[in-house]
Amino acid sequence: MESLIMNETCIEENATNSSSNETFVCGYDVCVQVTIYRKVMGTIIFFVVWPFIVLDLKWFPLGRPAAAITGAALMVIFSIIPPDQVYAVIGSKGSLQAVCLILGMMLLSYYYEREGLLQIIALFIFGKNKPFRHILWKVCVLTACMASIITNDATSLVVTPLILNEHMKQGRSRKELTPLLIGIAVCANVGSAATFFGNPQNAYIASQTTGLSLLIFFQTTLPAAAFGVLIVIGMLYLIYCRILFRNVSEDDDDDTEASNTSEPLQNEASKGRGNSVTTSFYKEHEAMGEGANASAMVDSATMEESKQNNSTDVALTSSKQTVSLRKRSWRSLLFLSWLLFITVMVVVLLIIPPRPVVNADFNLGLVPLGAGILSMVVDTIVNRNYSYTAIKKIDWGVVLMYMGLFTWLQGFDNTGFPGQLFDIIRKYMNLKKVEGVLFFTVFVIIGSNLLCNVPMTILVVRQIEMFFCSSDPDCLMYCGDRLVGLLLSWVATISGTFTLLGSVTNLIVAEKAHSIANYKLTFFRYLKFGFVSATVVLFSGLPIVYFLATVARG
Repeated sequence: MESLIMNETCIEENATNSSSNETFVCGYDVCVQVTIYRKVMGTIIFFVVWPFIVLDLKWFPLGRPAAAITGAALMVIFSIIPPDQVYAVIGSKGSLQAVCLILGMMLLSYYYEREGLLQIIALFIFGKNKPFRHILWKVCVLTACMASIITNDATSLVVTPLILNEHMKQGRSRKELTPLLIGIAVCANVGSAATFFGNPQNAYIASQTTGLSLLIFFQTTLPAAAFGVLIVIGMLYLIYCRILFRNVSEDDDDDTEASNTSEPLQNEASKGRGNSVTTSFYKEHEAMGEGANASAMVDSATMEESKQNNSTDVALTSSKQTVSLRKRSWRSLLFLSWLLFITVMVVVLLIIPPRPVVNADFNLGLVPLGAGILSMVVDTIVNRNYSYTAIKKIDWGVVLMYMGLFTWLQGFDNTGFPGQLFDIIRKYMNLKKVEGVLFFTVFVIIGSNLLCNVPMTILVVRQIEMFFCSSDPDCLMYCGDRLVGLLLSWVATISGTFTLLGSVTNLIVAEKAHSIANYKLTFFRYLKFGFVSATVVLFSGLPIVYFLATVARG
């Protein structure tokens, strides 16, 4: 591992300067001296920016992307991180691989959405007035499968309005919305654990860990994720059995007001307005903005208008999509065939093991990005569409956010506190023992819910390389290969389902429910199911991931 060599060099330099009581923190070929100024100012900047990264602060709607790049800028302005290290962090192989992977999957997910693949599945799931117990498990399976392909955030952004649209169109009980929305949010997170392009933290872990291919994910986390989805479905049917197996009246106090509000929206939607299918979904994407922070960027009047427009536009999607499927041109069918072909090719190429097993290197960042670029070219040739439209649909705020996070967290690393913490606790994280695995798991759970899972993952990966891989020969077998990366991937991902604030995916689902169906998925309403299900899923899948990671080949 390249970073392992770098860290060993830094440790030698630390030893050289130990006589003068100087401490250095090294990362990305740059060593920075830890001073009192860096410790104090770097820590202040970290905790000032932290609330804007983790929480949705409506009184100061800065947004996560802006907060991340602001934190990075402050770290540079106050000399916590030198400029040379900024370029080294952003331009490192691991950082660029993660960004390229996210960009490629965003492009592909745009074409999936535009071509109406998910709309077809939504129509199949709901059918005509099927019992809710026949619908819920299909929605959960659809959400988990899509999250493993186009990321959990993109899945919640696309699937939630589709499902709410069909639910409102059929005039179904609003009591069904709680298990339906919770099922989408939880299964999107659990399903995303199956692959390294299922969520951003998995992409970062795969880019930093040697030998962690898509095949390894299929062999280890895929079975655990599949088992986790089954657990979630079982718990949904158990906890909400009264809604699933009985005729539930809608005269409760909690739903009366919302139900009355939704009736005119449904009536207006049934009249129909002339908007195209793609335009309605563009509005959905743009209305979401930066995920959970979109609600903080609009005033109450705009939100009210957005609710009506969204409900009307979305309600027309299924019927228009059904017509378009029957009247697709040969160009549309040809491009749809291309999309299916390139998706299969991406999966096949990423399954192929790297050198020296195979004399080829199908990079986890460049393969999805290349597939997205080729899809733009084919779309231009076949459908005569401008590629500029697809490029605009990339969420560039997410890209900026990750570049900012990399720099902001490296600045916090330069204070020396993360290293000191890991130096204290690493002796308790012996992954050869059960208690070591449990300590590591609890540590990541707490950190993921305090920092969010992506920043926590970045910090843990960097510290594992420094302290586990360089200082402890007994733990070397667990570093740079697979076990630590896979355990971190599983725990950090499932940790995002404990609370509504645990991941952006949960907040997207809640925001869509409020803007489209005027339904509030509250923190405590989610917590009653999310905390219990996350605990059961996480600790049920943990031994599966651990065992399969030790025997996996690829």
